[in-house]
Amino acid sequence: MALLTPLYNYPNHVLEKQKMYQNDHRPIPLRGPRGKLYVGVFGVLFTVGMVSTTMGTWQLIKGKSE
Repeated sequence: MALLTPLYNYPNHVLEKQKMYQNDHRPIPLRGPRGKLYVGVFGVLFTVGMVSTTMGTWQLIKGKSE
């Protein structure tokens, strides 16, 4: 089974990652290596979605001005 060995013979890095996350005092979403990127992208997408929803609702309430 030497062909499948690279699929299951990885070193275990759980303890190092656990120590990294537990020793950090930043908020939990920002503790990861790309935390700021993920939070920033979520913020932008959430803002665009909320503005689009608000504008669409406003257009439906306002109606046509003919």
